[in-house]
Amino acid sequence: MPIPDHVPLKFELPPVEGNDRYVIRSRLEIVFILRAIMRKNILVRLYFDAGDSFVLTAILGIDAERGKLIVDCGANEEINQQALRATQLIFIAFHDQARVQFACHGIGKTRFDGRNAYSVGIPENLLRIQRREYYRIATPADNPLKCAIPLPAGHTADTAEVIVLDISCGGVAVIDHHSGVDFEPGTTYENRCIVLPGISALNVSIQVKSAFEVTLKNGLAGKRSGCEFVAMQEKMLAMIQRYIMKLEGERNTKYYSR
Repeated sequence: MPIPDHVPLKFELPPVEGNDRYVIRSRLEIVFILRAIMRKNILVRLYFDAGDSFVLTAILGIDAERGKLIVDCGANEEINQQALRATQLIFIAFHDQARVQFACHGIGKTRFDGRNAYSVGIPENLLRIQRREYYRIATPADNPLKCAIPLPAGHTADTAEVIVLDISCGGVAVIDHHSGVDFEPGTTYENRCIVLPGISALNVSIQVKSAFEVTLKNGLAGKRSGCEFVAMQEKMLAMIQRYIMKLEGERNTKYYSR
């Protein structure tokens, strides 16, 4: 998947530190959660290179006696080789409205049902965070959603486009590198339009809840902001739900048609 310049250099992974109450250390419970993810054919993102790269995969099998987890190889062989050389691997999936994350420090090749696969050790602990009310989905990197934000007086343009990184029924995460956009927590932008491909135009008001500086892949500085929808209409929520289902369907079809 090509990664355009607006994507942050590193994917921000929630640390285990500070999230101790969400850490599961029971081997039985860890295996139970992993089996549930496997049985539901839930897609898993495998991040490596300190979060710079990822491959979309799925859990194929679990050998609890040998302590091994078998996961599918990605479609891109070059990325597969990068993953095999990585020293730390982060797996992320969403199960029962919760984010499941665990780390492995070794990966190897194996065969499963006549095809190539990865083999990793079953993790010693697993982070399961269920703090958000809404499920978020990353938007397509090759054709990102955009939102026009008004600029203060004195600029040559009235608005500046920011990139929507992910979306849920509760809000969006955006990133921009325009110096005129003031994404300060507490700021509200009313009646903003976000076009959802294949669905319709979403007219919403957003309030900035958090913002921090990031480095873009082109070396420039940018700001990543978490925004909450304000006074959402039911029809807008339904549009977002349809869009999320559409994206999930497209990704599942692409993955399982390989």
